[in-house]
Amino acid sequence: MSVLRGLTLSLIALLPGVFLGLLAYLAMGGGSDTTEWESWMYFPCYGVPLFFMFTAFMFGMRSGRVEDQ
Repeated sequence: MSVLRGLTLSLIALLPGVFLGLLAYLAMGGGSDTTEWESWMYFPCYGVPLFFMFTAFMFGMRSGRVEDQ
């Protein structure tokens, strides 16, 4: 059950990760009119969304644990 919760949270976290990655791309000087691969910055385009997804997945895995009383 915790794996499913982690996957669900990571898919939900993809949207804000992509949005913040786009903002970081534009803030770091990326142009919105170019399509050349050489001008892409990999951290804002791939790192930020993957970081959000990984963090949400780990949070979902940890929050699923039930402690015995």
